[in-house]
Amino acid sequence: MAEPLAQYSCDACRSRKERLQLLLGRDHQSLGTLASLLEEFGAARQDSSAFNALADGAETDYFLFENDQVRPWVDALIATLEKERLLLTSVPSEVLDHLAASRPHQVDDRAWLVMFYTIALRVVSSTNPADESTKTKLRSNLWLAFNDVRVLLEPSVLSIQALVILACHGEEFMTPSICWALISKACMMLQALGVTHWRLDAPTRERRIMLFWRLNVMDKALALNLCRPPTFHREMATEIPLPSLQKLLPSESHHPTSGMPALFNAHYTHQMHLLSRVVADIWNCLYGQASDDVRAVKESLESWHCQATEVLEAAALAEKPLLSASGAATVDLGLQVLQFHYYSLLVLLTASSRELRAQGTRPAQQMLRLLASVGDGVTELREPYVCLLWQLLNFPLAAFGSLWGGILMKGKINPEQSKESLEAMEHLPAFLGKFRSRNSLAAKLEDITGRLVQHVKSIYYSQGDAGQQTPTSGSLAQDPNSPMTPSNPVTSTETSNSPRGESLDVQSDGLFPSPDDSFFDTTFDWFAWSNEQFS
Repeated sequence: MAEPLAQYSCDACRSRKERLQLLLGRDHQSLGTLASLLEEFGAARQDSSAFNALADGAETDYFLFENDQVRPWVDALIATLEKERLLLTSVPSEVLDHLAASRPHQVDDRAWLVMFYTIALRVVSSTNPADESTKTKLRSNLWLAFNDVRVLLEPSVLSIQALVILACHGEEFMTPSICWALISKACMMLQALGVTHWRLDAPTRERRIMLFWRLNVMDKALALNLCRPPTFHREMATEIPLPSLQKLLPSESHHPTSGMPALFNAHYTHQMHLLSRVVADIWNCLYGQASDDVRAVKESLESWHCQATEVLEAAALAEKPLLSASGAATVDLGLQVLQFHYYSLLVLLTASSRELRAQGTRPAQQMLRLLASVGDGVTELREPYVCLLWQLLNFPLAAFGSLWGGILMKGKINPEQSKESLEAMEHLPAFLGKFRSRNSLAAKLEDITGRLVQHVKSIYYSQGDAGQQTPTSGSLAQDPNSPMTPSNPVTSTETSNSPRGESLDVQSDGLFPSPDDSFFDTTFDWFAWSNEQFS
């Protein structure tokens, strides 16, 4: 099989190179490298080996554990359900007894086992990552628990809860596509059960409204991240009321640890609910049939950002003096993650529009510079501003690809800006490296983007950048003709409508010969174009 696979890979790269030649109107020595970049990146994005590890070596029966080993896992499950505040915030005493005594066969609904083994695996991976023996047993148990078709097909409160816990807390063995599938299934189940149906009693209706908005945030983020249709129609977010601030505050029985923020967290959650509406508009603007006006959507995003910043800064000012050092740090992280969301979406919008594309360079640079502080905060604190891992890994790639395209296409016009872009790009590999222990995709993207930075540097400085000497060999270790990989998973519909296959005049204001066409106005996201054309 090796020879046919190698031949397929070679043909794929050749096909991509030919398409890129059509786009540019001529051949270029770097097109082969670019085709290899696209091929390697696509393979990393589609790799499912992390999830396959669950099934590898799985046994036909559950492994049992000692009571003292299980107790911390049970405590972690209880704490997680209280913190997540989904449909169920506690575990029935009978189920707790079976879990604590390591009697999985006596737990009637396997959804509880899916949640329990997911949390247990997360605990062991974070506290004792070298304990492969225990992790292997937990993976086998989780695989057995999940192999119950009812968890995926039967709409129930427990199934929804299990799918959300698995998607959000099973990062180590998750992939973007599987996470999207799990959240989409949870959304469909909630719709089947009903959110605001008149037959529901008031407490049930309130809990399902809360869950709807939690799912809506993830549904829209994953849809935009993976260029797939969201499960919840955006009209649902206008028909289903937002939870009040009072509802978002923790109850007396689930009050956060002393010294940790409560008011700020409630405001932050409310702003994320509002942002999910904007993200739905952005998705429709980029991929919808009746595309919204990009300028109007951009104004909506900026209006949200202005209001959210004002509200959260006021909440932080009021609450931080009452918090512990750790609590104050989480507030600072929340403000940084807010900016992360804003710049991520702004870059996508500006890159999608010929008219706005020239405005995207500064936001892209600002977003990548923000990664150092966000990465430190998220890896050290991780709570309570849960951002799906795939947002952290993938959204910065849009800014990265935009800057790379700008350097190659228009690098000589503004050499100072190109240097700033290169410096900003260097933040991404280090940022991705902070998540390598949480998922194998992070390690692959760290390697790919790191080599890509060196590749772009070698091209940029080899062209005699305004008298700038080539950097030392340490920063130019990569041969520009060796295989590299692109890094932007986000597709721009603007690119798909652009003319290709024409013989175009070539100008020399960039490092990469480019046609004199508004399609290339200041930046061109090679990765996005490739993903749309070649997927």
